[in-house]
Amino acid sequence: MSTATIDIAPAPKAAASRFEWVDYAKGIAIILVVYRHMLYGLQHSGLPVAQWIIDGNNMLFSFRMPLFFLLSGLFFQSGLRKRGPGGLFTERVNNLLYPYVLWAVIQITLQIVFAKYANANRTVWNYLDIIVQPRGLDQLWYLFALFNVTALYLFNHIVLGLNDRLQLLLGLIFLALAPLVMQWSTFYDVMLHYIFFSIGVLSAPLLLEKSMQDRLASGYNLLLFLPVFVLSQWYFLYHQQMNLYLYAVIALIGSVFMMMLSAWLSGHQKLLFMKTIGHYSLYIYLMHVMLAAVVRSLLLKSGLITNVPLLLLILIVTAIPLSILAYKTLMALRMGWLFKGPFTVKKQPL
Repeated sequence: MSTATIDIAPAPKAAASRFEWVDYAKGIAIILVVYRHMLYGLQHSGLPVAQWIIDGNNMLFSFRMPLFFLLSGLFFQSGLRKRGPGGLFTERVNNLLYPYVLWAVIQITLQIVFAKYANANRTVWNYLDIIVQPRGLDQLWYLFALFNVTALYLFNHIVLGLNDRLQLLLGLIFLALAPLVMQWSTFYDVMLHYIFFSIGVLSAPLLLEKSMQDRLASGYNLLLFLPVFVLSQWYFLYHQQMNLYLYAVIALIGSVFMMMLSAWLSGHQKLLFMKTIGHYSLYIYLMHVMLAAVVRSLLLKSGLITNVPLLLLILIVTAIPLSILAYKTLMALRMGWLFKGPFTVKKQPL
C-alpha cells in the first residue's frame, strides 16, 4: 500500500484463493462481535433496547469466539512447519500479545481521561486486569486468550510431546475444569476455548483438502445443514446456562455452518465486502469499541436519532469502516508499531 493514499479497497487476494473462505468466516464473526458490543454500548447508555434485539445477540453468541479459535487452529501446523517453534511463538507475541497489551493500556487510559463520556468506570487499578482479569476489559480479552491457548498448545506439542489427539483429550478435560476457575478469566478463557483450537488443528488435514473445500461450498449441503444450525441456536437462546460439553457441541454446529456459508459465498464470489472485513478483522477488533463510543456520544447528544434499532445499525455500519480507515491512516503515517510487535521472527523450519 502506498503511504501517499488512504482508501478502503478490497483486501488483496490470498496466495491460496481456495482458502479465502477463511476471511469470509472472520468477516461474519467480527460483524456479530461488533453487533454485540454496539448493543452493550447502547444498553449502558441507558437506552431501552427491545427484547428481540437482545435475543438476536444471545442466540448467535455461542459460536462467534469458538469460530475464531477453530480457524486459528487450522493453520497451527503449517505455521509451525514454516517458522519452527521459536518463530511461531515470536510471531504470536507480535500479532497477539503485543497489540493486546498496548491497546488495553490505550483503551483504559482513554476511559480514565474521558470518564465523563465513557460507559466504563475505570481506575488505575484496572491496568492489573490486563493480566489477571482480561474479561473486565470489554472486548480485548480474546487476543490474550488466543495467545495463551496457542502458547500452551505449542508447549504441550514441543516440550511434552502430546500429539493432536491427546491435545483434544486435554481440551475435553479443560472443559470439565473450567467452572472451577470461572472467577479468573485468564485461566477460564484458556480452558473454555482450548477444545476449539485443538479441533481446528486436528481437522486441518481434512478441512483444508480440495475435495472437502468443494463439499463445504455446496449449496445443497448448506441447505441440509441449515435446520440443524437454526434449531441448535434456538435451543441455546433459551438455555444460556448449560453444561459446557453441550455448549461446545452447539458452538461447533454454529462454526461448521458459518464455514459452509463462507465457502459458498467465496465459491460464488458473493458479498465481497465480507471478505474485506474479515481481512481486517484484527484491526476492527482492536479499535471498533473506541471509535463507536465517539459516534454514539455524538448521536445521543444531537438527539436527532432516538430509534434504538436505527442507532444500532448506524453504529455497526460506521464502526467497521472507520476502524479500517483508522488502520490504513495509521499505517500511512508509519505507525504500524501500534498493531505489530518489534520482535524479529526467525524462520526455523522443522
